[in-house]
Amino acid sequence: MNWKRMFGKQRKTPPDQTENIFRRHFDGDFIAFPLAERLATLSDVEEVEARAGMNLPPALVAHLVGRFPGVHVEVKENIWRRPKALDVGPFWTFLYGFHTYTPVEESEDWMRLDRAAEQFLVDTEITAVPILRVVGDADVYCACANGSIARYRHETNELERVEGDFWHVLDLEAAALAERKMRMSSRVGS
Repeated sequence: MNWKRMFGKQRKTPPDQTENIFRRHFDGDFIAFPLAERLATLSDVEEVEARAGMNLPPALVAHLVGRFPGVHVEVKENIWRRPKALDVGPFWTFLYGFHTYTPVEESEDWMRLDRAAEQFLVDTEITAVPILRVVGDADVYCACANGSIARYRHETNELERVEGDFWHVLDLEAAALAERKMRMSSRVGS
């Protein structure tokens, strides 16, 4: 759906909270960078929505048209050594970062929201748009056609509703990454 056509005006998005969430949880041991070389526009988002056949939640749209048109966050490699092929360890030790997707068409395919939605439908036969992926985790957060956020569970091929909006999910995963960094630091230091 195109909001401009539907309502005859530009839709309003809430303020972007991405940087506030990152400031709350991240210190100098983290890097964050946008997944597009230019800021996204509402038109970019609307093109993705048209292709996916659904409207994205307002908080997600605010993130996408904010300072980070999709973002990649990770613990710096000198703090958290990257796993190598055949490494063994607790599952969480492989989860050193996360990323959201970008609506900017010029970005690499793996970064793009529209490509992620298309591939997700092919792989799962579920209509939803992947919005946040933790590095190393086969489960992914998705926006659903009814406006809710869900976590895709790869083992059951089902969506599990998540309480709260995109800001809640971003805050939850930022806090979890910061906590994993502390656990990893204590492992390395011992």
